[in-house]
Amino acid sequence: MKKLLSSLMLFCIFSAVFAQNKLNDKSNIAYRNAKGYFDSQEYGKCLEYAENAMTYRKQQIESEIKILTRSLSTRQLKSAGDNIGKVLETLKERGEQNCIDIINSYIKKYGSNKFNNSIEKLLNFIKEQESFPEAQILIGDVYKIEGEYDLAEDYYFDALKNSEVMDIPDQKYSVLYTLADISSLKNDKEQMEKRLLNITAIADPSRNKLIMKNMHQTIRRNTNEYMNKFFIMYRSYDYYSLEAYCKLAEYYLSIEQYEKALGYCALAVITGFSKAYNIIEKRNLAFEYTNIQDFLEEVQNYDDIVSWGSENKVWESFNLLCEISFKMGYNVFAKDLLIVLSKSSPEKYWQQSAVLKLDTLDGVK
Repeated sequence: MKKLLSSLMLFCIFSAVFAQNKLNDKSNIAYRNAKGYFDSQEYGKCLEYAENAMTYRKQQIESEIKILTRSLSTRQLKSAGDNIGKVLETLKERGEQNCIDIINSYIKKYGSNKFNNSIEKLLNFIKEQESFPEAQILIGDVYKIEGEYDLAEDYYFDALKNSEVMDIPDQKYSVLYTLADISSLKNDKEQMEKRLLNITAIADPSRNKLIMKNMHQTIRRNTNEYMNKFFIMYRSYDYYSLEAYCKLAEYYLSIEQYEKALGYCALAVITGFSKAYNIIEKRNLAFEYTNIQDFLEEVQNYDDIVSWGSENKVWESFNLLCEISFKMGYNVFAKDLLIVLSKSSPEKYWQQSAVLKLDTLDGVK
């Protein structure tokens, strides 16, 4: 009889673990299928599988919480306290491998430090995993493509609310940029501006204001000496905001708010410069910065840096900084930088653009 009961207990345990893993697999498989359908432009199927992925994820977490709560509510487990290590020891003594597997799966993925070795914090964390922000983003992407912007925004905002459980936390920046794009598509430029400014405010807004003010003061000195000093004096490492800096510079230029355009364009230039400089410094230990022309020529030795700069509008921003500087009357700074770009811009298009711009400025002092 005891053997029969033991066999039944083992069967129940393995059944629970199997069911939990099956739900986990179903959730991830459904999401991968949704991604595949999205890539093949089968958007109806994509929506169906993304919704399924969200449902399966919810069922998975509910199943895990139910299993854990049932075991942890017993007298023996309560006496083990809140310490994850002691709880695992007690679970092992009781032969509750399903609970052990669930707990260990989260510790393996996130590390015990994330939960401060607290079983209560682990349980609360697991409850938060019920959402599936990546699937919500995918659904938002479908509605964006179909022009259903309000629906798309709803799903993007839901994903942002659940950004803490994203497998790639920095994916929230992509969502924020997409929301800004939707504002532009809806021709709501003020909303677009607000959303882009919110991105730049994530890091350190007070530092941005200070560095923009200081860079403006350097540029307005309008001498040959200070064009090169500009790239010696300033650094910016808020790489996630680079795209926002570029778009804000273009927007403010389009509405003739030149001081703001100059500030954000200078930030874009110095952020792109800082990124490229850091990479080169690590790759070429003998490299030492002397002037911006030599630096741009060094950049050309690294195809990946040139491509990154092109994709992120870094080289374009250099030219745009010249254009805005001219509009504000900082002709010496702008012309000196254009001369460098006409010789050494890493991207041929913007190098040729600098040459053409210089031709139109003959005689300008």
